[in-house]
Amino acid sequence: MAYAALVSLAQTLEQIMNHHQYCSIPLICEEQLFESLLQKLSFLQAFLEDYSQNGGETVEGLEGRIRDVAYRAEDIIESHVSDQISPQDERYGVKNGLKQLISAILKAASSLNSCNRSMELELQNVDDLQMVMEEINSIVEQVMSIQNSFRVEDLQLSNTSAPASSGGAPNDGNKMVGFDEDLLELKAQLCGESSKLQIISIVGMGGIGKTSLARNIFNDSLVAYHFHSHVWITVSQDYRLREVLLALIASLTNKKTDDLSNKMNEELAEYVYKSLKGRTYLIVMDDMWSTQTWDDMRRFFPDDNNGSRVLITTRLSDVAVYASSSLLHQMRFLNEEWSWNLLRDKVFEQQNCPPELERIGRSIAKSCGGLPLAITVVAGILAKILTLSYNCLPYHLKACFLYIGGFPEDYKISVSKLTKLWIAEGLLKPSGPKSLEELAEEYLEDLVKRNLVLIIEKRSNDKIRFCGLHDLLRDLCIQKARKEAILQNQRRLSIHFRIDSNLVEKCARASPIHSILYFPKYLASLSFLRGYRLLRVLDLFRACLTFIPLEMTQLFHLRFLAFTCGLRKPYDRPIVPPSISKLQNLQTLMISAHGTVPLPTEMWEMPQLRHLILFQGSWLPIPAPTGGQVLENLQTLYVHNFRFTSNASEMIPNLKKLKVCYDCPFRAPWMEYCLSNLVHLCQLEILNLMFAPPWKHIADVSFDLPPNLKKLTLSRCNIPWQHMVIIGRLPNLEVLKLRDGAFIGKEWECSDGEFARLKFLLMERLELKCWRVESSQFPCLERLIINICRKLVEIPCGIGDIPTLWSIEVDQVRTSVVDSALRIQEEQRSLGNDLLQVIRGAEVI
Repeated sequence: MAYAALVSLAQTLEQIMNHHQYCSIPLICEEQLFESLLQKLSFLQAFLEDYSQNGGETVEGLEGRIRDVAYRAEDIIESHVSDQISPQDERYGVKNGLKQLISAILKAASSLNSCNRSMELELQNVDDLQMVMEEINSIVEQVMSIQNSFRVEDLQLSNTSAPASSGGAPNDGNKMVGFDEDLLELKAQLCGESSKLQIISIVGMGGIGKTSLARNIFNDSLVAYHFHSHVWITVSQDYRLREVLLALIASLTNKKTDDLSNKMNEELAEYVYKSLKGRTYLIVMDDMWSTQTWDDMRRFFPDDNNGSRVLITTRLSDVAVYASSSLLHQMRFLNEEWSWNLLRDKVFEQQNCPPELERIGRSIAKSCGGLPLAITVVAGILAKILTLSYNCLPYHLKACFLYIGGFPEDYKISVSKLTKLWIAEGLLKPSGPKSLEELAEEYLEDLVKRNLVLIIEKRSNDKIRFCGLHDLLRDLCIQKARKEAILQNQRRLSIHFRIDSNLVEKCARASPIHSILYFPKYLASLSFLRGYRLLRVLDLFRACLTFIPLEMTQLFHLRFLAFTCGLRKPYDRPIVPPSISKLQNLQTLMISAHGTVPLPTEMWEMPQLRHLILFQGSWLPIPAPTGGQVLENLQTLYVHNFRFTSNASEMIPNLKKLKVCYDCPFRAPWMEYCLSNLVHLCQLEILNLMFAPPWKHIADVSFDLPPNLKKLTLSRCNIPWQHMVIIGRLPNLEVLKLRDGAFIGKEWECSDGEFARLKFLLMERLELKCWRVESSQFPCLERLIINICRKLVEIPCGIGDIPTLWSIEVDQVRTSVVDSALRIQEEQRSLGNDLLQVIRGAEVI
């Protein structure tokens, strides 16, 4: 993809110019040439952003040239860097004197050939870069010519556009299948007793049946009888306000729009307003794409308290919420039975389906995943609709969306991992003060709002934990990605099943591979890594490695590395070598281990690390009193039995997320592990602290926590309840999870002013018997979950007075706890609050 290739190349150039790990490497060209190249890349990015939707075939054809030349430039520059780096740093060389002597003799004997070879490679790289620069200059000239031609066309066509469609809804005789309840619900809202003007939004992904549902409602005889005027307007993405106004006037008055050609937009708007004034009207606005469209048009619709309605269909959730936050109708997929009914009706109409075809017919219907459009038009029109959703994406989202197609079908994708991969791939363009991680989350949320990515599971703070793709959208991703060289064929390998390592080596010889996503659980050899010197992403987390090969630590450009270590023999320890610190560009390191895997102290010499995630078995040593570097970029740290000495805490000043587990049976682990130093991690927002087995004597030490915590999880800490006041006074805490004896004692009495921003509270496997609380102590609480607290007598009645509370969930608790939750719910309903839910297990009561 052209835009993503430009962003990635720009990041590579800036990193080479601004980071210390490149200081000792001679530049392939003068620094001024790099700066000039950066300016041209920025110019091309702006061009793609401005003309992507309106450039037609001219811009589309140019995109391929831009993408190819950007990739080629990046490969040349990174190859030059790799050529300049010694295959093995002297710090990690052979220490035996005889071997050193032999090595020196061999090096001296081959030095002349090596020098000649290096000079040849260098000259070749310089020549190649010069050719690339000439191609970029040619592209810039062509772009400037295109811009000039577009400006002329804009002047000529500024007053012409395609008219918006209006009048009655298109009626193709389609009967809605599986949406009877939706029809009844929406008809009740449209023809209900409320006299106020109401805005109702129907939202869902492209092809799910929004327009068909709105069309059936619009053409319903009861609805037609209920309203004096009803008008259908297809807004579409190519929205022109004047054309919509003219279409409304034509439908409301039967007036010829030619008579209004000399009227200003404000005059037309007044005409529409007066035409609707005093009438009971229904306006259907189909296929709305932006909040700006609604802002432009909302003022045309008078509210005469006569029951008028505006019905909007959109595939964008933010548009739907913006227009009508309370009356929102979310479309759902058809179940398998309704899918089959729709397919059968479309194919056989009034006739019965032959029995011999029913099994395959049901299979086809099931494969459509509950999408009515897929069932109705099966392939052709569906492809156009889905492609429209993709084509209408902003450039900065396209590569991120296509990248998701590299995961296996029906795969449960970790959002935390996905965003780290996006960053490592260079798909994100830095934007102001926001971190790349924050930007990645925004990108994903945008894709979700556009109904292109499915939410599979959410976190307690309402952020997305796992996401996925509908099968049809995944097929679209793969199709587009192959065309755009996002996955397979050129730069990235996504391997879903076990293949021969020789085949992987052949891929390296065919093109410069930058990423490998490996999903099988078995990997015979990593010898192929020798041919992948430009690799940025190496995800082997599902495969179990018996050793860490030297080739892996020589991948200088590597930014994302994930693997699992397994024991070769009962007493072997798979060792991560000190040379791993040679990966000076590494941003994310994820390691899981079967057994104990100590990491070298050289881990503290990797300044670009942003996320160090060490699952069970991996052990991180504390930094040496002298040496190492402050890891200013480190945001995430998962560790095991780590001692937070003063020096260690100072080395991670910007840490935002910390998860640490302790299983050593010290009598005073808080002191032993220097946990009082956690308070100095002023940027920390998420803390997960777990002990096994339980530990004692917290009351005898200074217990304090970082001041900016937003999410806190404690497990098996055995902290006396009187220390809860320290947590309650954390000013930004929004999520609190207490598990497995996190606190000990029979009574928890909250104090005034505590938990001012807490939204989510989980209590699980606690020995708590009596809980005293007033509503003023949890003013923002939204969800309360109590699981397996078998000694708790009841939920305090003051909990029910919290105005923000919408869910109480209980499981494996006393009957009296359930009864108290139901009493709270009943009292709230008597006061007119029907939003509070009580959930027991998986059952909503």
